[in-house]
Amino acid sequence: MEVDKSVQPQVIQLRTQLVKKGRSRVLLSETDYSTFRIHCYATGTGENAQHAHLTEDHIFVVLKGTATFTGLNGEVTKLNKNGAIVLPKGCFYQFANYGEEPLVMIRFGAHKQKIDHRINPDGKQIGGRAAEGYGEPELIENAFFE
Repeated sequence: MEVDKSVQPQVIQLRTQLVKKGRSRVLLSETDYSTFRIHCYATGTGENAQHAHLTEDHIFVVLKGTATFTGLNGEVTKLNKNGAIVLPKGCFYQFANYGEEPLVMIRFGAHKQKIDHRINPDGKQIGGRAAEGYGEPELIENAFFE
């Protein structure tokens, strides 16, 4: 097997501006088979509709705040700083920030194809995150997770 010796590492910084309204998503790194993002969610926001990804496994790791994940059958998992959840493709979930401070998480996604197929519990394909109607986040001036 021939090895491509021109491939270089990607160095990233886990830094994002905190939000007081809405949410932000920053792509930190992307390869043919993975994505790595940092997300920030204001109190009361999250991915609030039950859904599953059909072509992607992903992992959320809480860096700041508390994330409340809810499964298809109502099971609740609360994650605090350094807590993580692994969501294999096909696993239904939703989550929200019910805490009093911004929620900061990293999201690692692994996929064979870059097309994101999201479905609701009825099996109907649903739009991506932009379809959830959050619009532009309201940032907290001079406040960053770093």
